[in-house]
Amino acid sequence: MGVAYYIVLDREEPGFETFVNGKAVARASDKLDTLCHQLALPNLDHYTSMSAEDLADLLGDELDVLEDEGMEGGEPDAERWFAAEEGIRYFTALLEAIERGEVELEESEWLISDLHEYLEVLRQSEAIGAQWHLAIDI
Repeated sequence: MGVAYYIVLDREEPGFETFVNGKAVARASDKLDTLCHQLALPNLDHYTSMSAEDLADLLGDELDVLEDEGMEGGEPDAERWFAAEEGIRYFTALLEAIERGEVELEESEWLISDLHEYLEVLRQSEAIGAQWHLAIDI
């Protein structure tokens, strides 16, 4: 199995496949964060968001502990959404930097494949006016 970053849209049935592998992105997340810093881009976590329901499913009893420790208002931050155009610019910048060799990566072909999958979903999302964010599958 493994950790993966995947795209969530603000539409449940957009009319196209939204599946992206995202495992190579998760494996390379530390190096991608370094690359983002070099490119003056936000890191992946900036685009990661979850609904309160998804967070509760993921954390289970740990969410109660967080609430007991004073998580503001007892509720997680609101789910954030981003314009498809922003994602296209972001992932294109990462892809171009990787293809130029600005970061040493193992298995870069898998990472490049993941980024192309993200871009395809985001281009289709842009065409229907959908917004997006990343989520983490553990």
